[in-house]
Amino acid sequence: MGNKILGITDFILFSSIALISIFGLILLYSATNQDIDVVIKQGTKLIFCFTLMLLIGSININKIKSLTPYIYLLCIVLLLVTLFWGHDSKGAKRWIIFYGFSLQISEILKIIVPMMIAWYISNYEDKEIEFKKLIISFIIIFIPIAFIVKQPDLGTSLIILLCGLITLFLSGIKNNHIKYLVGLFLIVTPLIWRFFLLPYQKQRIMTLIEPASDPLGSGYHIIQSKIAVGSGGFFGKGFLNGTQSQLEFLPERGTDFIFAVFAEEFGFFGILILFLFYLAIIIRCINIATKAKTYYAKILAGSITSIFILLILTNISMTIGLLPVVGVTLPLLSLGGSALLSVFIAFGIMFSINRRI
Repeated sequence: MGNKILGITDFILFSSIALISIFGLILLYSATNQDIDVVIKQGTKLIFCFTLMLLIGSININKIKSLTPYIYLLCIVLLLVTLFWGHDSKGAKRWIIFYGFSLQISEILKIIVPMMIAWYISNYEDKEIEFKKLIISFIIIFIPIAFIVKQPDLGTSLIILLCGLITLFLSGIKNNHIKYLVGLFLIVTPLIWRFFLLPYQKQRIMTLIEPASDPLGSGYHIIQSKIAVGSGGFFGKGFLNGTQSQLEFLPERGTDFIFAVFAEEFGFFGILILFLFYLAIIIRCINIATKAKTYYAKILAGSITSIFILLILTNISMTIGLLPVVGVTLPLLSLGGSALLSVFIAFGIMFSINRRI
């Protein structure tokens, strides 16, 4: 009972999250060349995120469901604020700065969009998803994406689209609708390439096919990351001994490419242990999803679990050159605030759902 009062309704899940997060601080110390100030700031963010997670976990999931439309609308308003008054960095407006704190609303929408779709679909739990409901669900997905593309941030837009599609799939979309979506994707993809992708975005995709074509430019990140991962061997070079990271050949070491730092220093054996902890989180989340009492909770828990897997696979695939670099961080390990906040909000919801099991 005490655990439930604190919002901890699954001790294995909580322990796995805590251990990966604490190790993430240790890894950041190496990735940032022993910059203790960065580690302290990240630790402060982690304390806030853990507190928020436990607070959300103590709230009844039905209360969270009733608040979902208002949270979604608030996020849309904040996207508008970001678009017109957001912090401009390298030609992109993605952050709101408030009293020294920065917030990237698009990161939060990775969980808010699935929440909104689950809220809408759950009103029709005894019926199949008809075409009209599918259209409304796509409107829910594409309203925030329209603003995020303008920032511009194509990578996050694609992740939000995938998060929304995952929720739709778990909600029981018809097979015919899946065929229509696949057909639409095949038609729209060439148009997106021709009219919507910016030159640097096209270059990232081309670099994925042949990184060596521009080894000192767009291909530099992938080449250095693959060197770091491969040089780790089975047991790694040891903590603080990774040459690619310590000699600063590897860019974005604390964020997008922190997995490369980990692989170089701890090797394949370390990766296996990390995957075991991630697997423990995934298994506990699947357990919560299968036991969820309401349709809304079941859809949302399944979506959160799938999105967590998606983020891990996307980041690692970027690191080893299987996907273009789209700015997706590794959950619980990467440096950052907004992405971390989004993950902990999601876990708070999982604890809230588990409270009703």
